[in-house]
Amino acid sequence: MSNTTPAMKLPLGNLTPDATDAAWRIAGTQLVKLTREPLVAALSRNLGPGDEALRARIAAFLDTELGTALVTAMLSLGLSAMPAMSLPGVGANAVPRLAQELRIKAMADAADFAADLFMGPLRESLAMLILTAGTQSASLDSGAAQSPFATSGVFEHVRS
Repeated sequence: MSNTTPAMKLPLGNLTPDATDAAWRIAGTQLVKLTREPLVAALSRNLGPGDEALRARIAAFLDTELGTALVTAMLSLGLSAMPAMSLPGVGANAVPRLAQELRIKAMADAADFAADLFMGPLRESLAMLILTAGTQSASLDSGAAQSPFATSGVFEHVRS
């Protein structure tokens, strides 16, 4: 038996595919950023010409997580509808690959937003529970008098 340990291998084989995925993700993010302001201008021009308050509300919405997910999804749909074309350096795979990256980003952003809607109140409740854990044991002794249901009669039938 040898006491030598195998040399640590760096995952260099993963760098090339990961760098390629990162490049597509960066391209998608930049496309969304480049599209947002012209989209705000077009929407405000058609929905309320000259209304700067409407323009500000549209821009504010599109800057939110849900607005970004919506813009990303629309760009993905638009790219998916385009015919496959060969671009120099990337070939015919560019448009479908960018559409796929945008589709994945839109789904992830929208799902993250939805998860925050459901998990936000739960996180707040758990944080409050943890913060008040030390004070709850003292108030449990007099809990019936402090319970919001004690005077309303909601649980009176359970006690008897």
